[in-house]
Amino acid sequence: MKTTLLIAVMIVAVVIIGATTYLALSMRSSPESAILSTRELLSRNVSLTYNIVVSPAFIINNELPGISGIPFQSGQLMGVITISRTPINDATVINGTLSFGHLVKTGNNFDLAFWRYDDELCYAMELNFLGQQTITHCAPYMNVTRYVTTVLNESKYIGTGMWNSKTTYCFTATITITPTQGGVQELPLIINVTELCILSNGIPTNISIYAYPEHQIGFSNMFMNINMTLLSYSFTFNQYEFAQVTRGLIP
Repeated sequence: MKTTLLIAVMIVAVVIIGATTYLALSMRSSPESAILSTRELLSRNVSLTYNIVVSPAFIINNELPGISGIPFQSGQLMGVITISRTPINDATVINGTLSFGHLVKTGNNFDLAFWRYDDELCYAMELNFLGQQTITHCAPYMNVTRYVTTVLNESKYIGTGMWNSKTTYCFTATITITPTQGGVQELPLIINVTELCILSNGIPTNISIYAYPEHQIGFSNMFMNINMTLLSYSFTFNQYEFAQVTRGLIP
């Protein structure tokens, strides 16, 4: 009798463990858990390398009734960038090589770092375009990561994709960045994330953004398409690169 009871208890335990494991795996591989993992990335060290293409365009406003504006396409900005971030002092370093489409065929190196210092957001930038240029400046603190959180909160699931034979979960979202949210003065922007595909661990693999001003600006409007495709990632922060750009400052 005791043996039978023991066997029954063991079977129930195995069923519970199996069901719990299946549920955990299912939740880990779901759109909701992927979004949750992306939120958690904001509090982790992470480095992401992307192919990026930026396509700006202008619409010259026409004052004549019944005649639409005149589009003007400028050259594409393309290349490879690495974004490395740590939650310590909200620090980020971005470096890479970009070329300016038909204008400049050779790549131009750049390094850019952001970090929080007391109540200010500081940045240091090095450009190697028509000679080396260095810029360092601090401004009232702006919480850039809040915009990422807003996109995640507004995201709508649209289906799955693939990256390196791994399933990704894809979303779309539209937000407005207004002066009252801090940072962008007198220039409300519509950020239309037409595609945001992420792995189950929260790493974004494909990002497509269409950005434009909410209101007409003077005689022209600017529109911008940004497309990013993940090449590699690691859960580390490039402290060496950050120190190089900021001349030794430690976040």
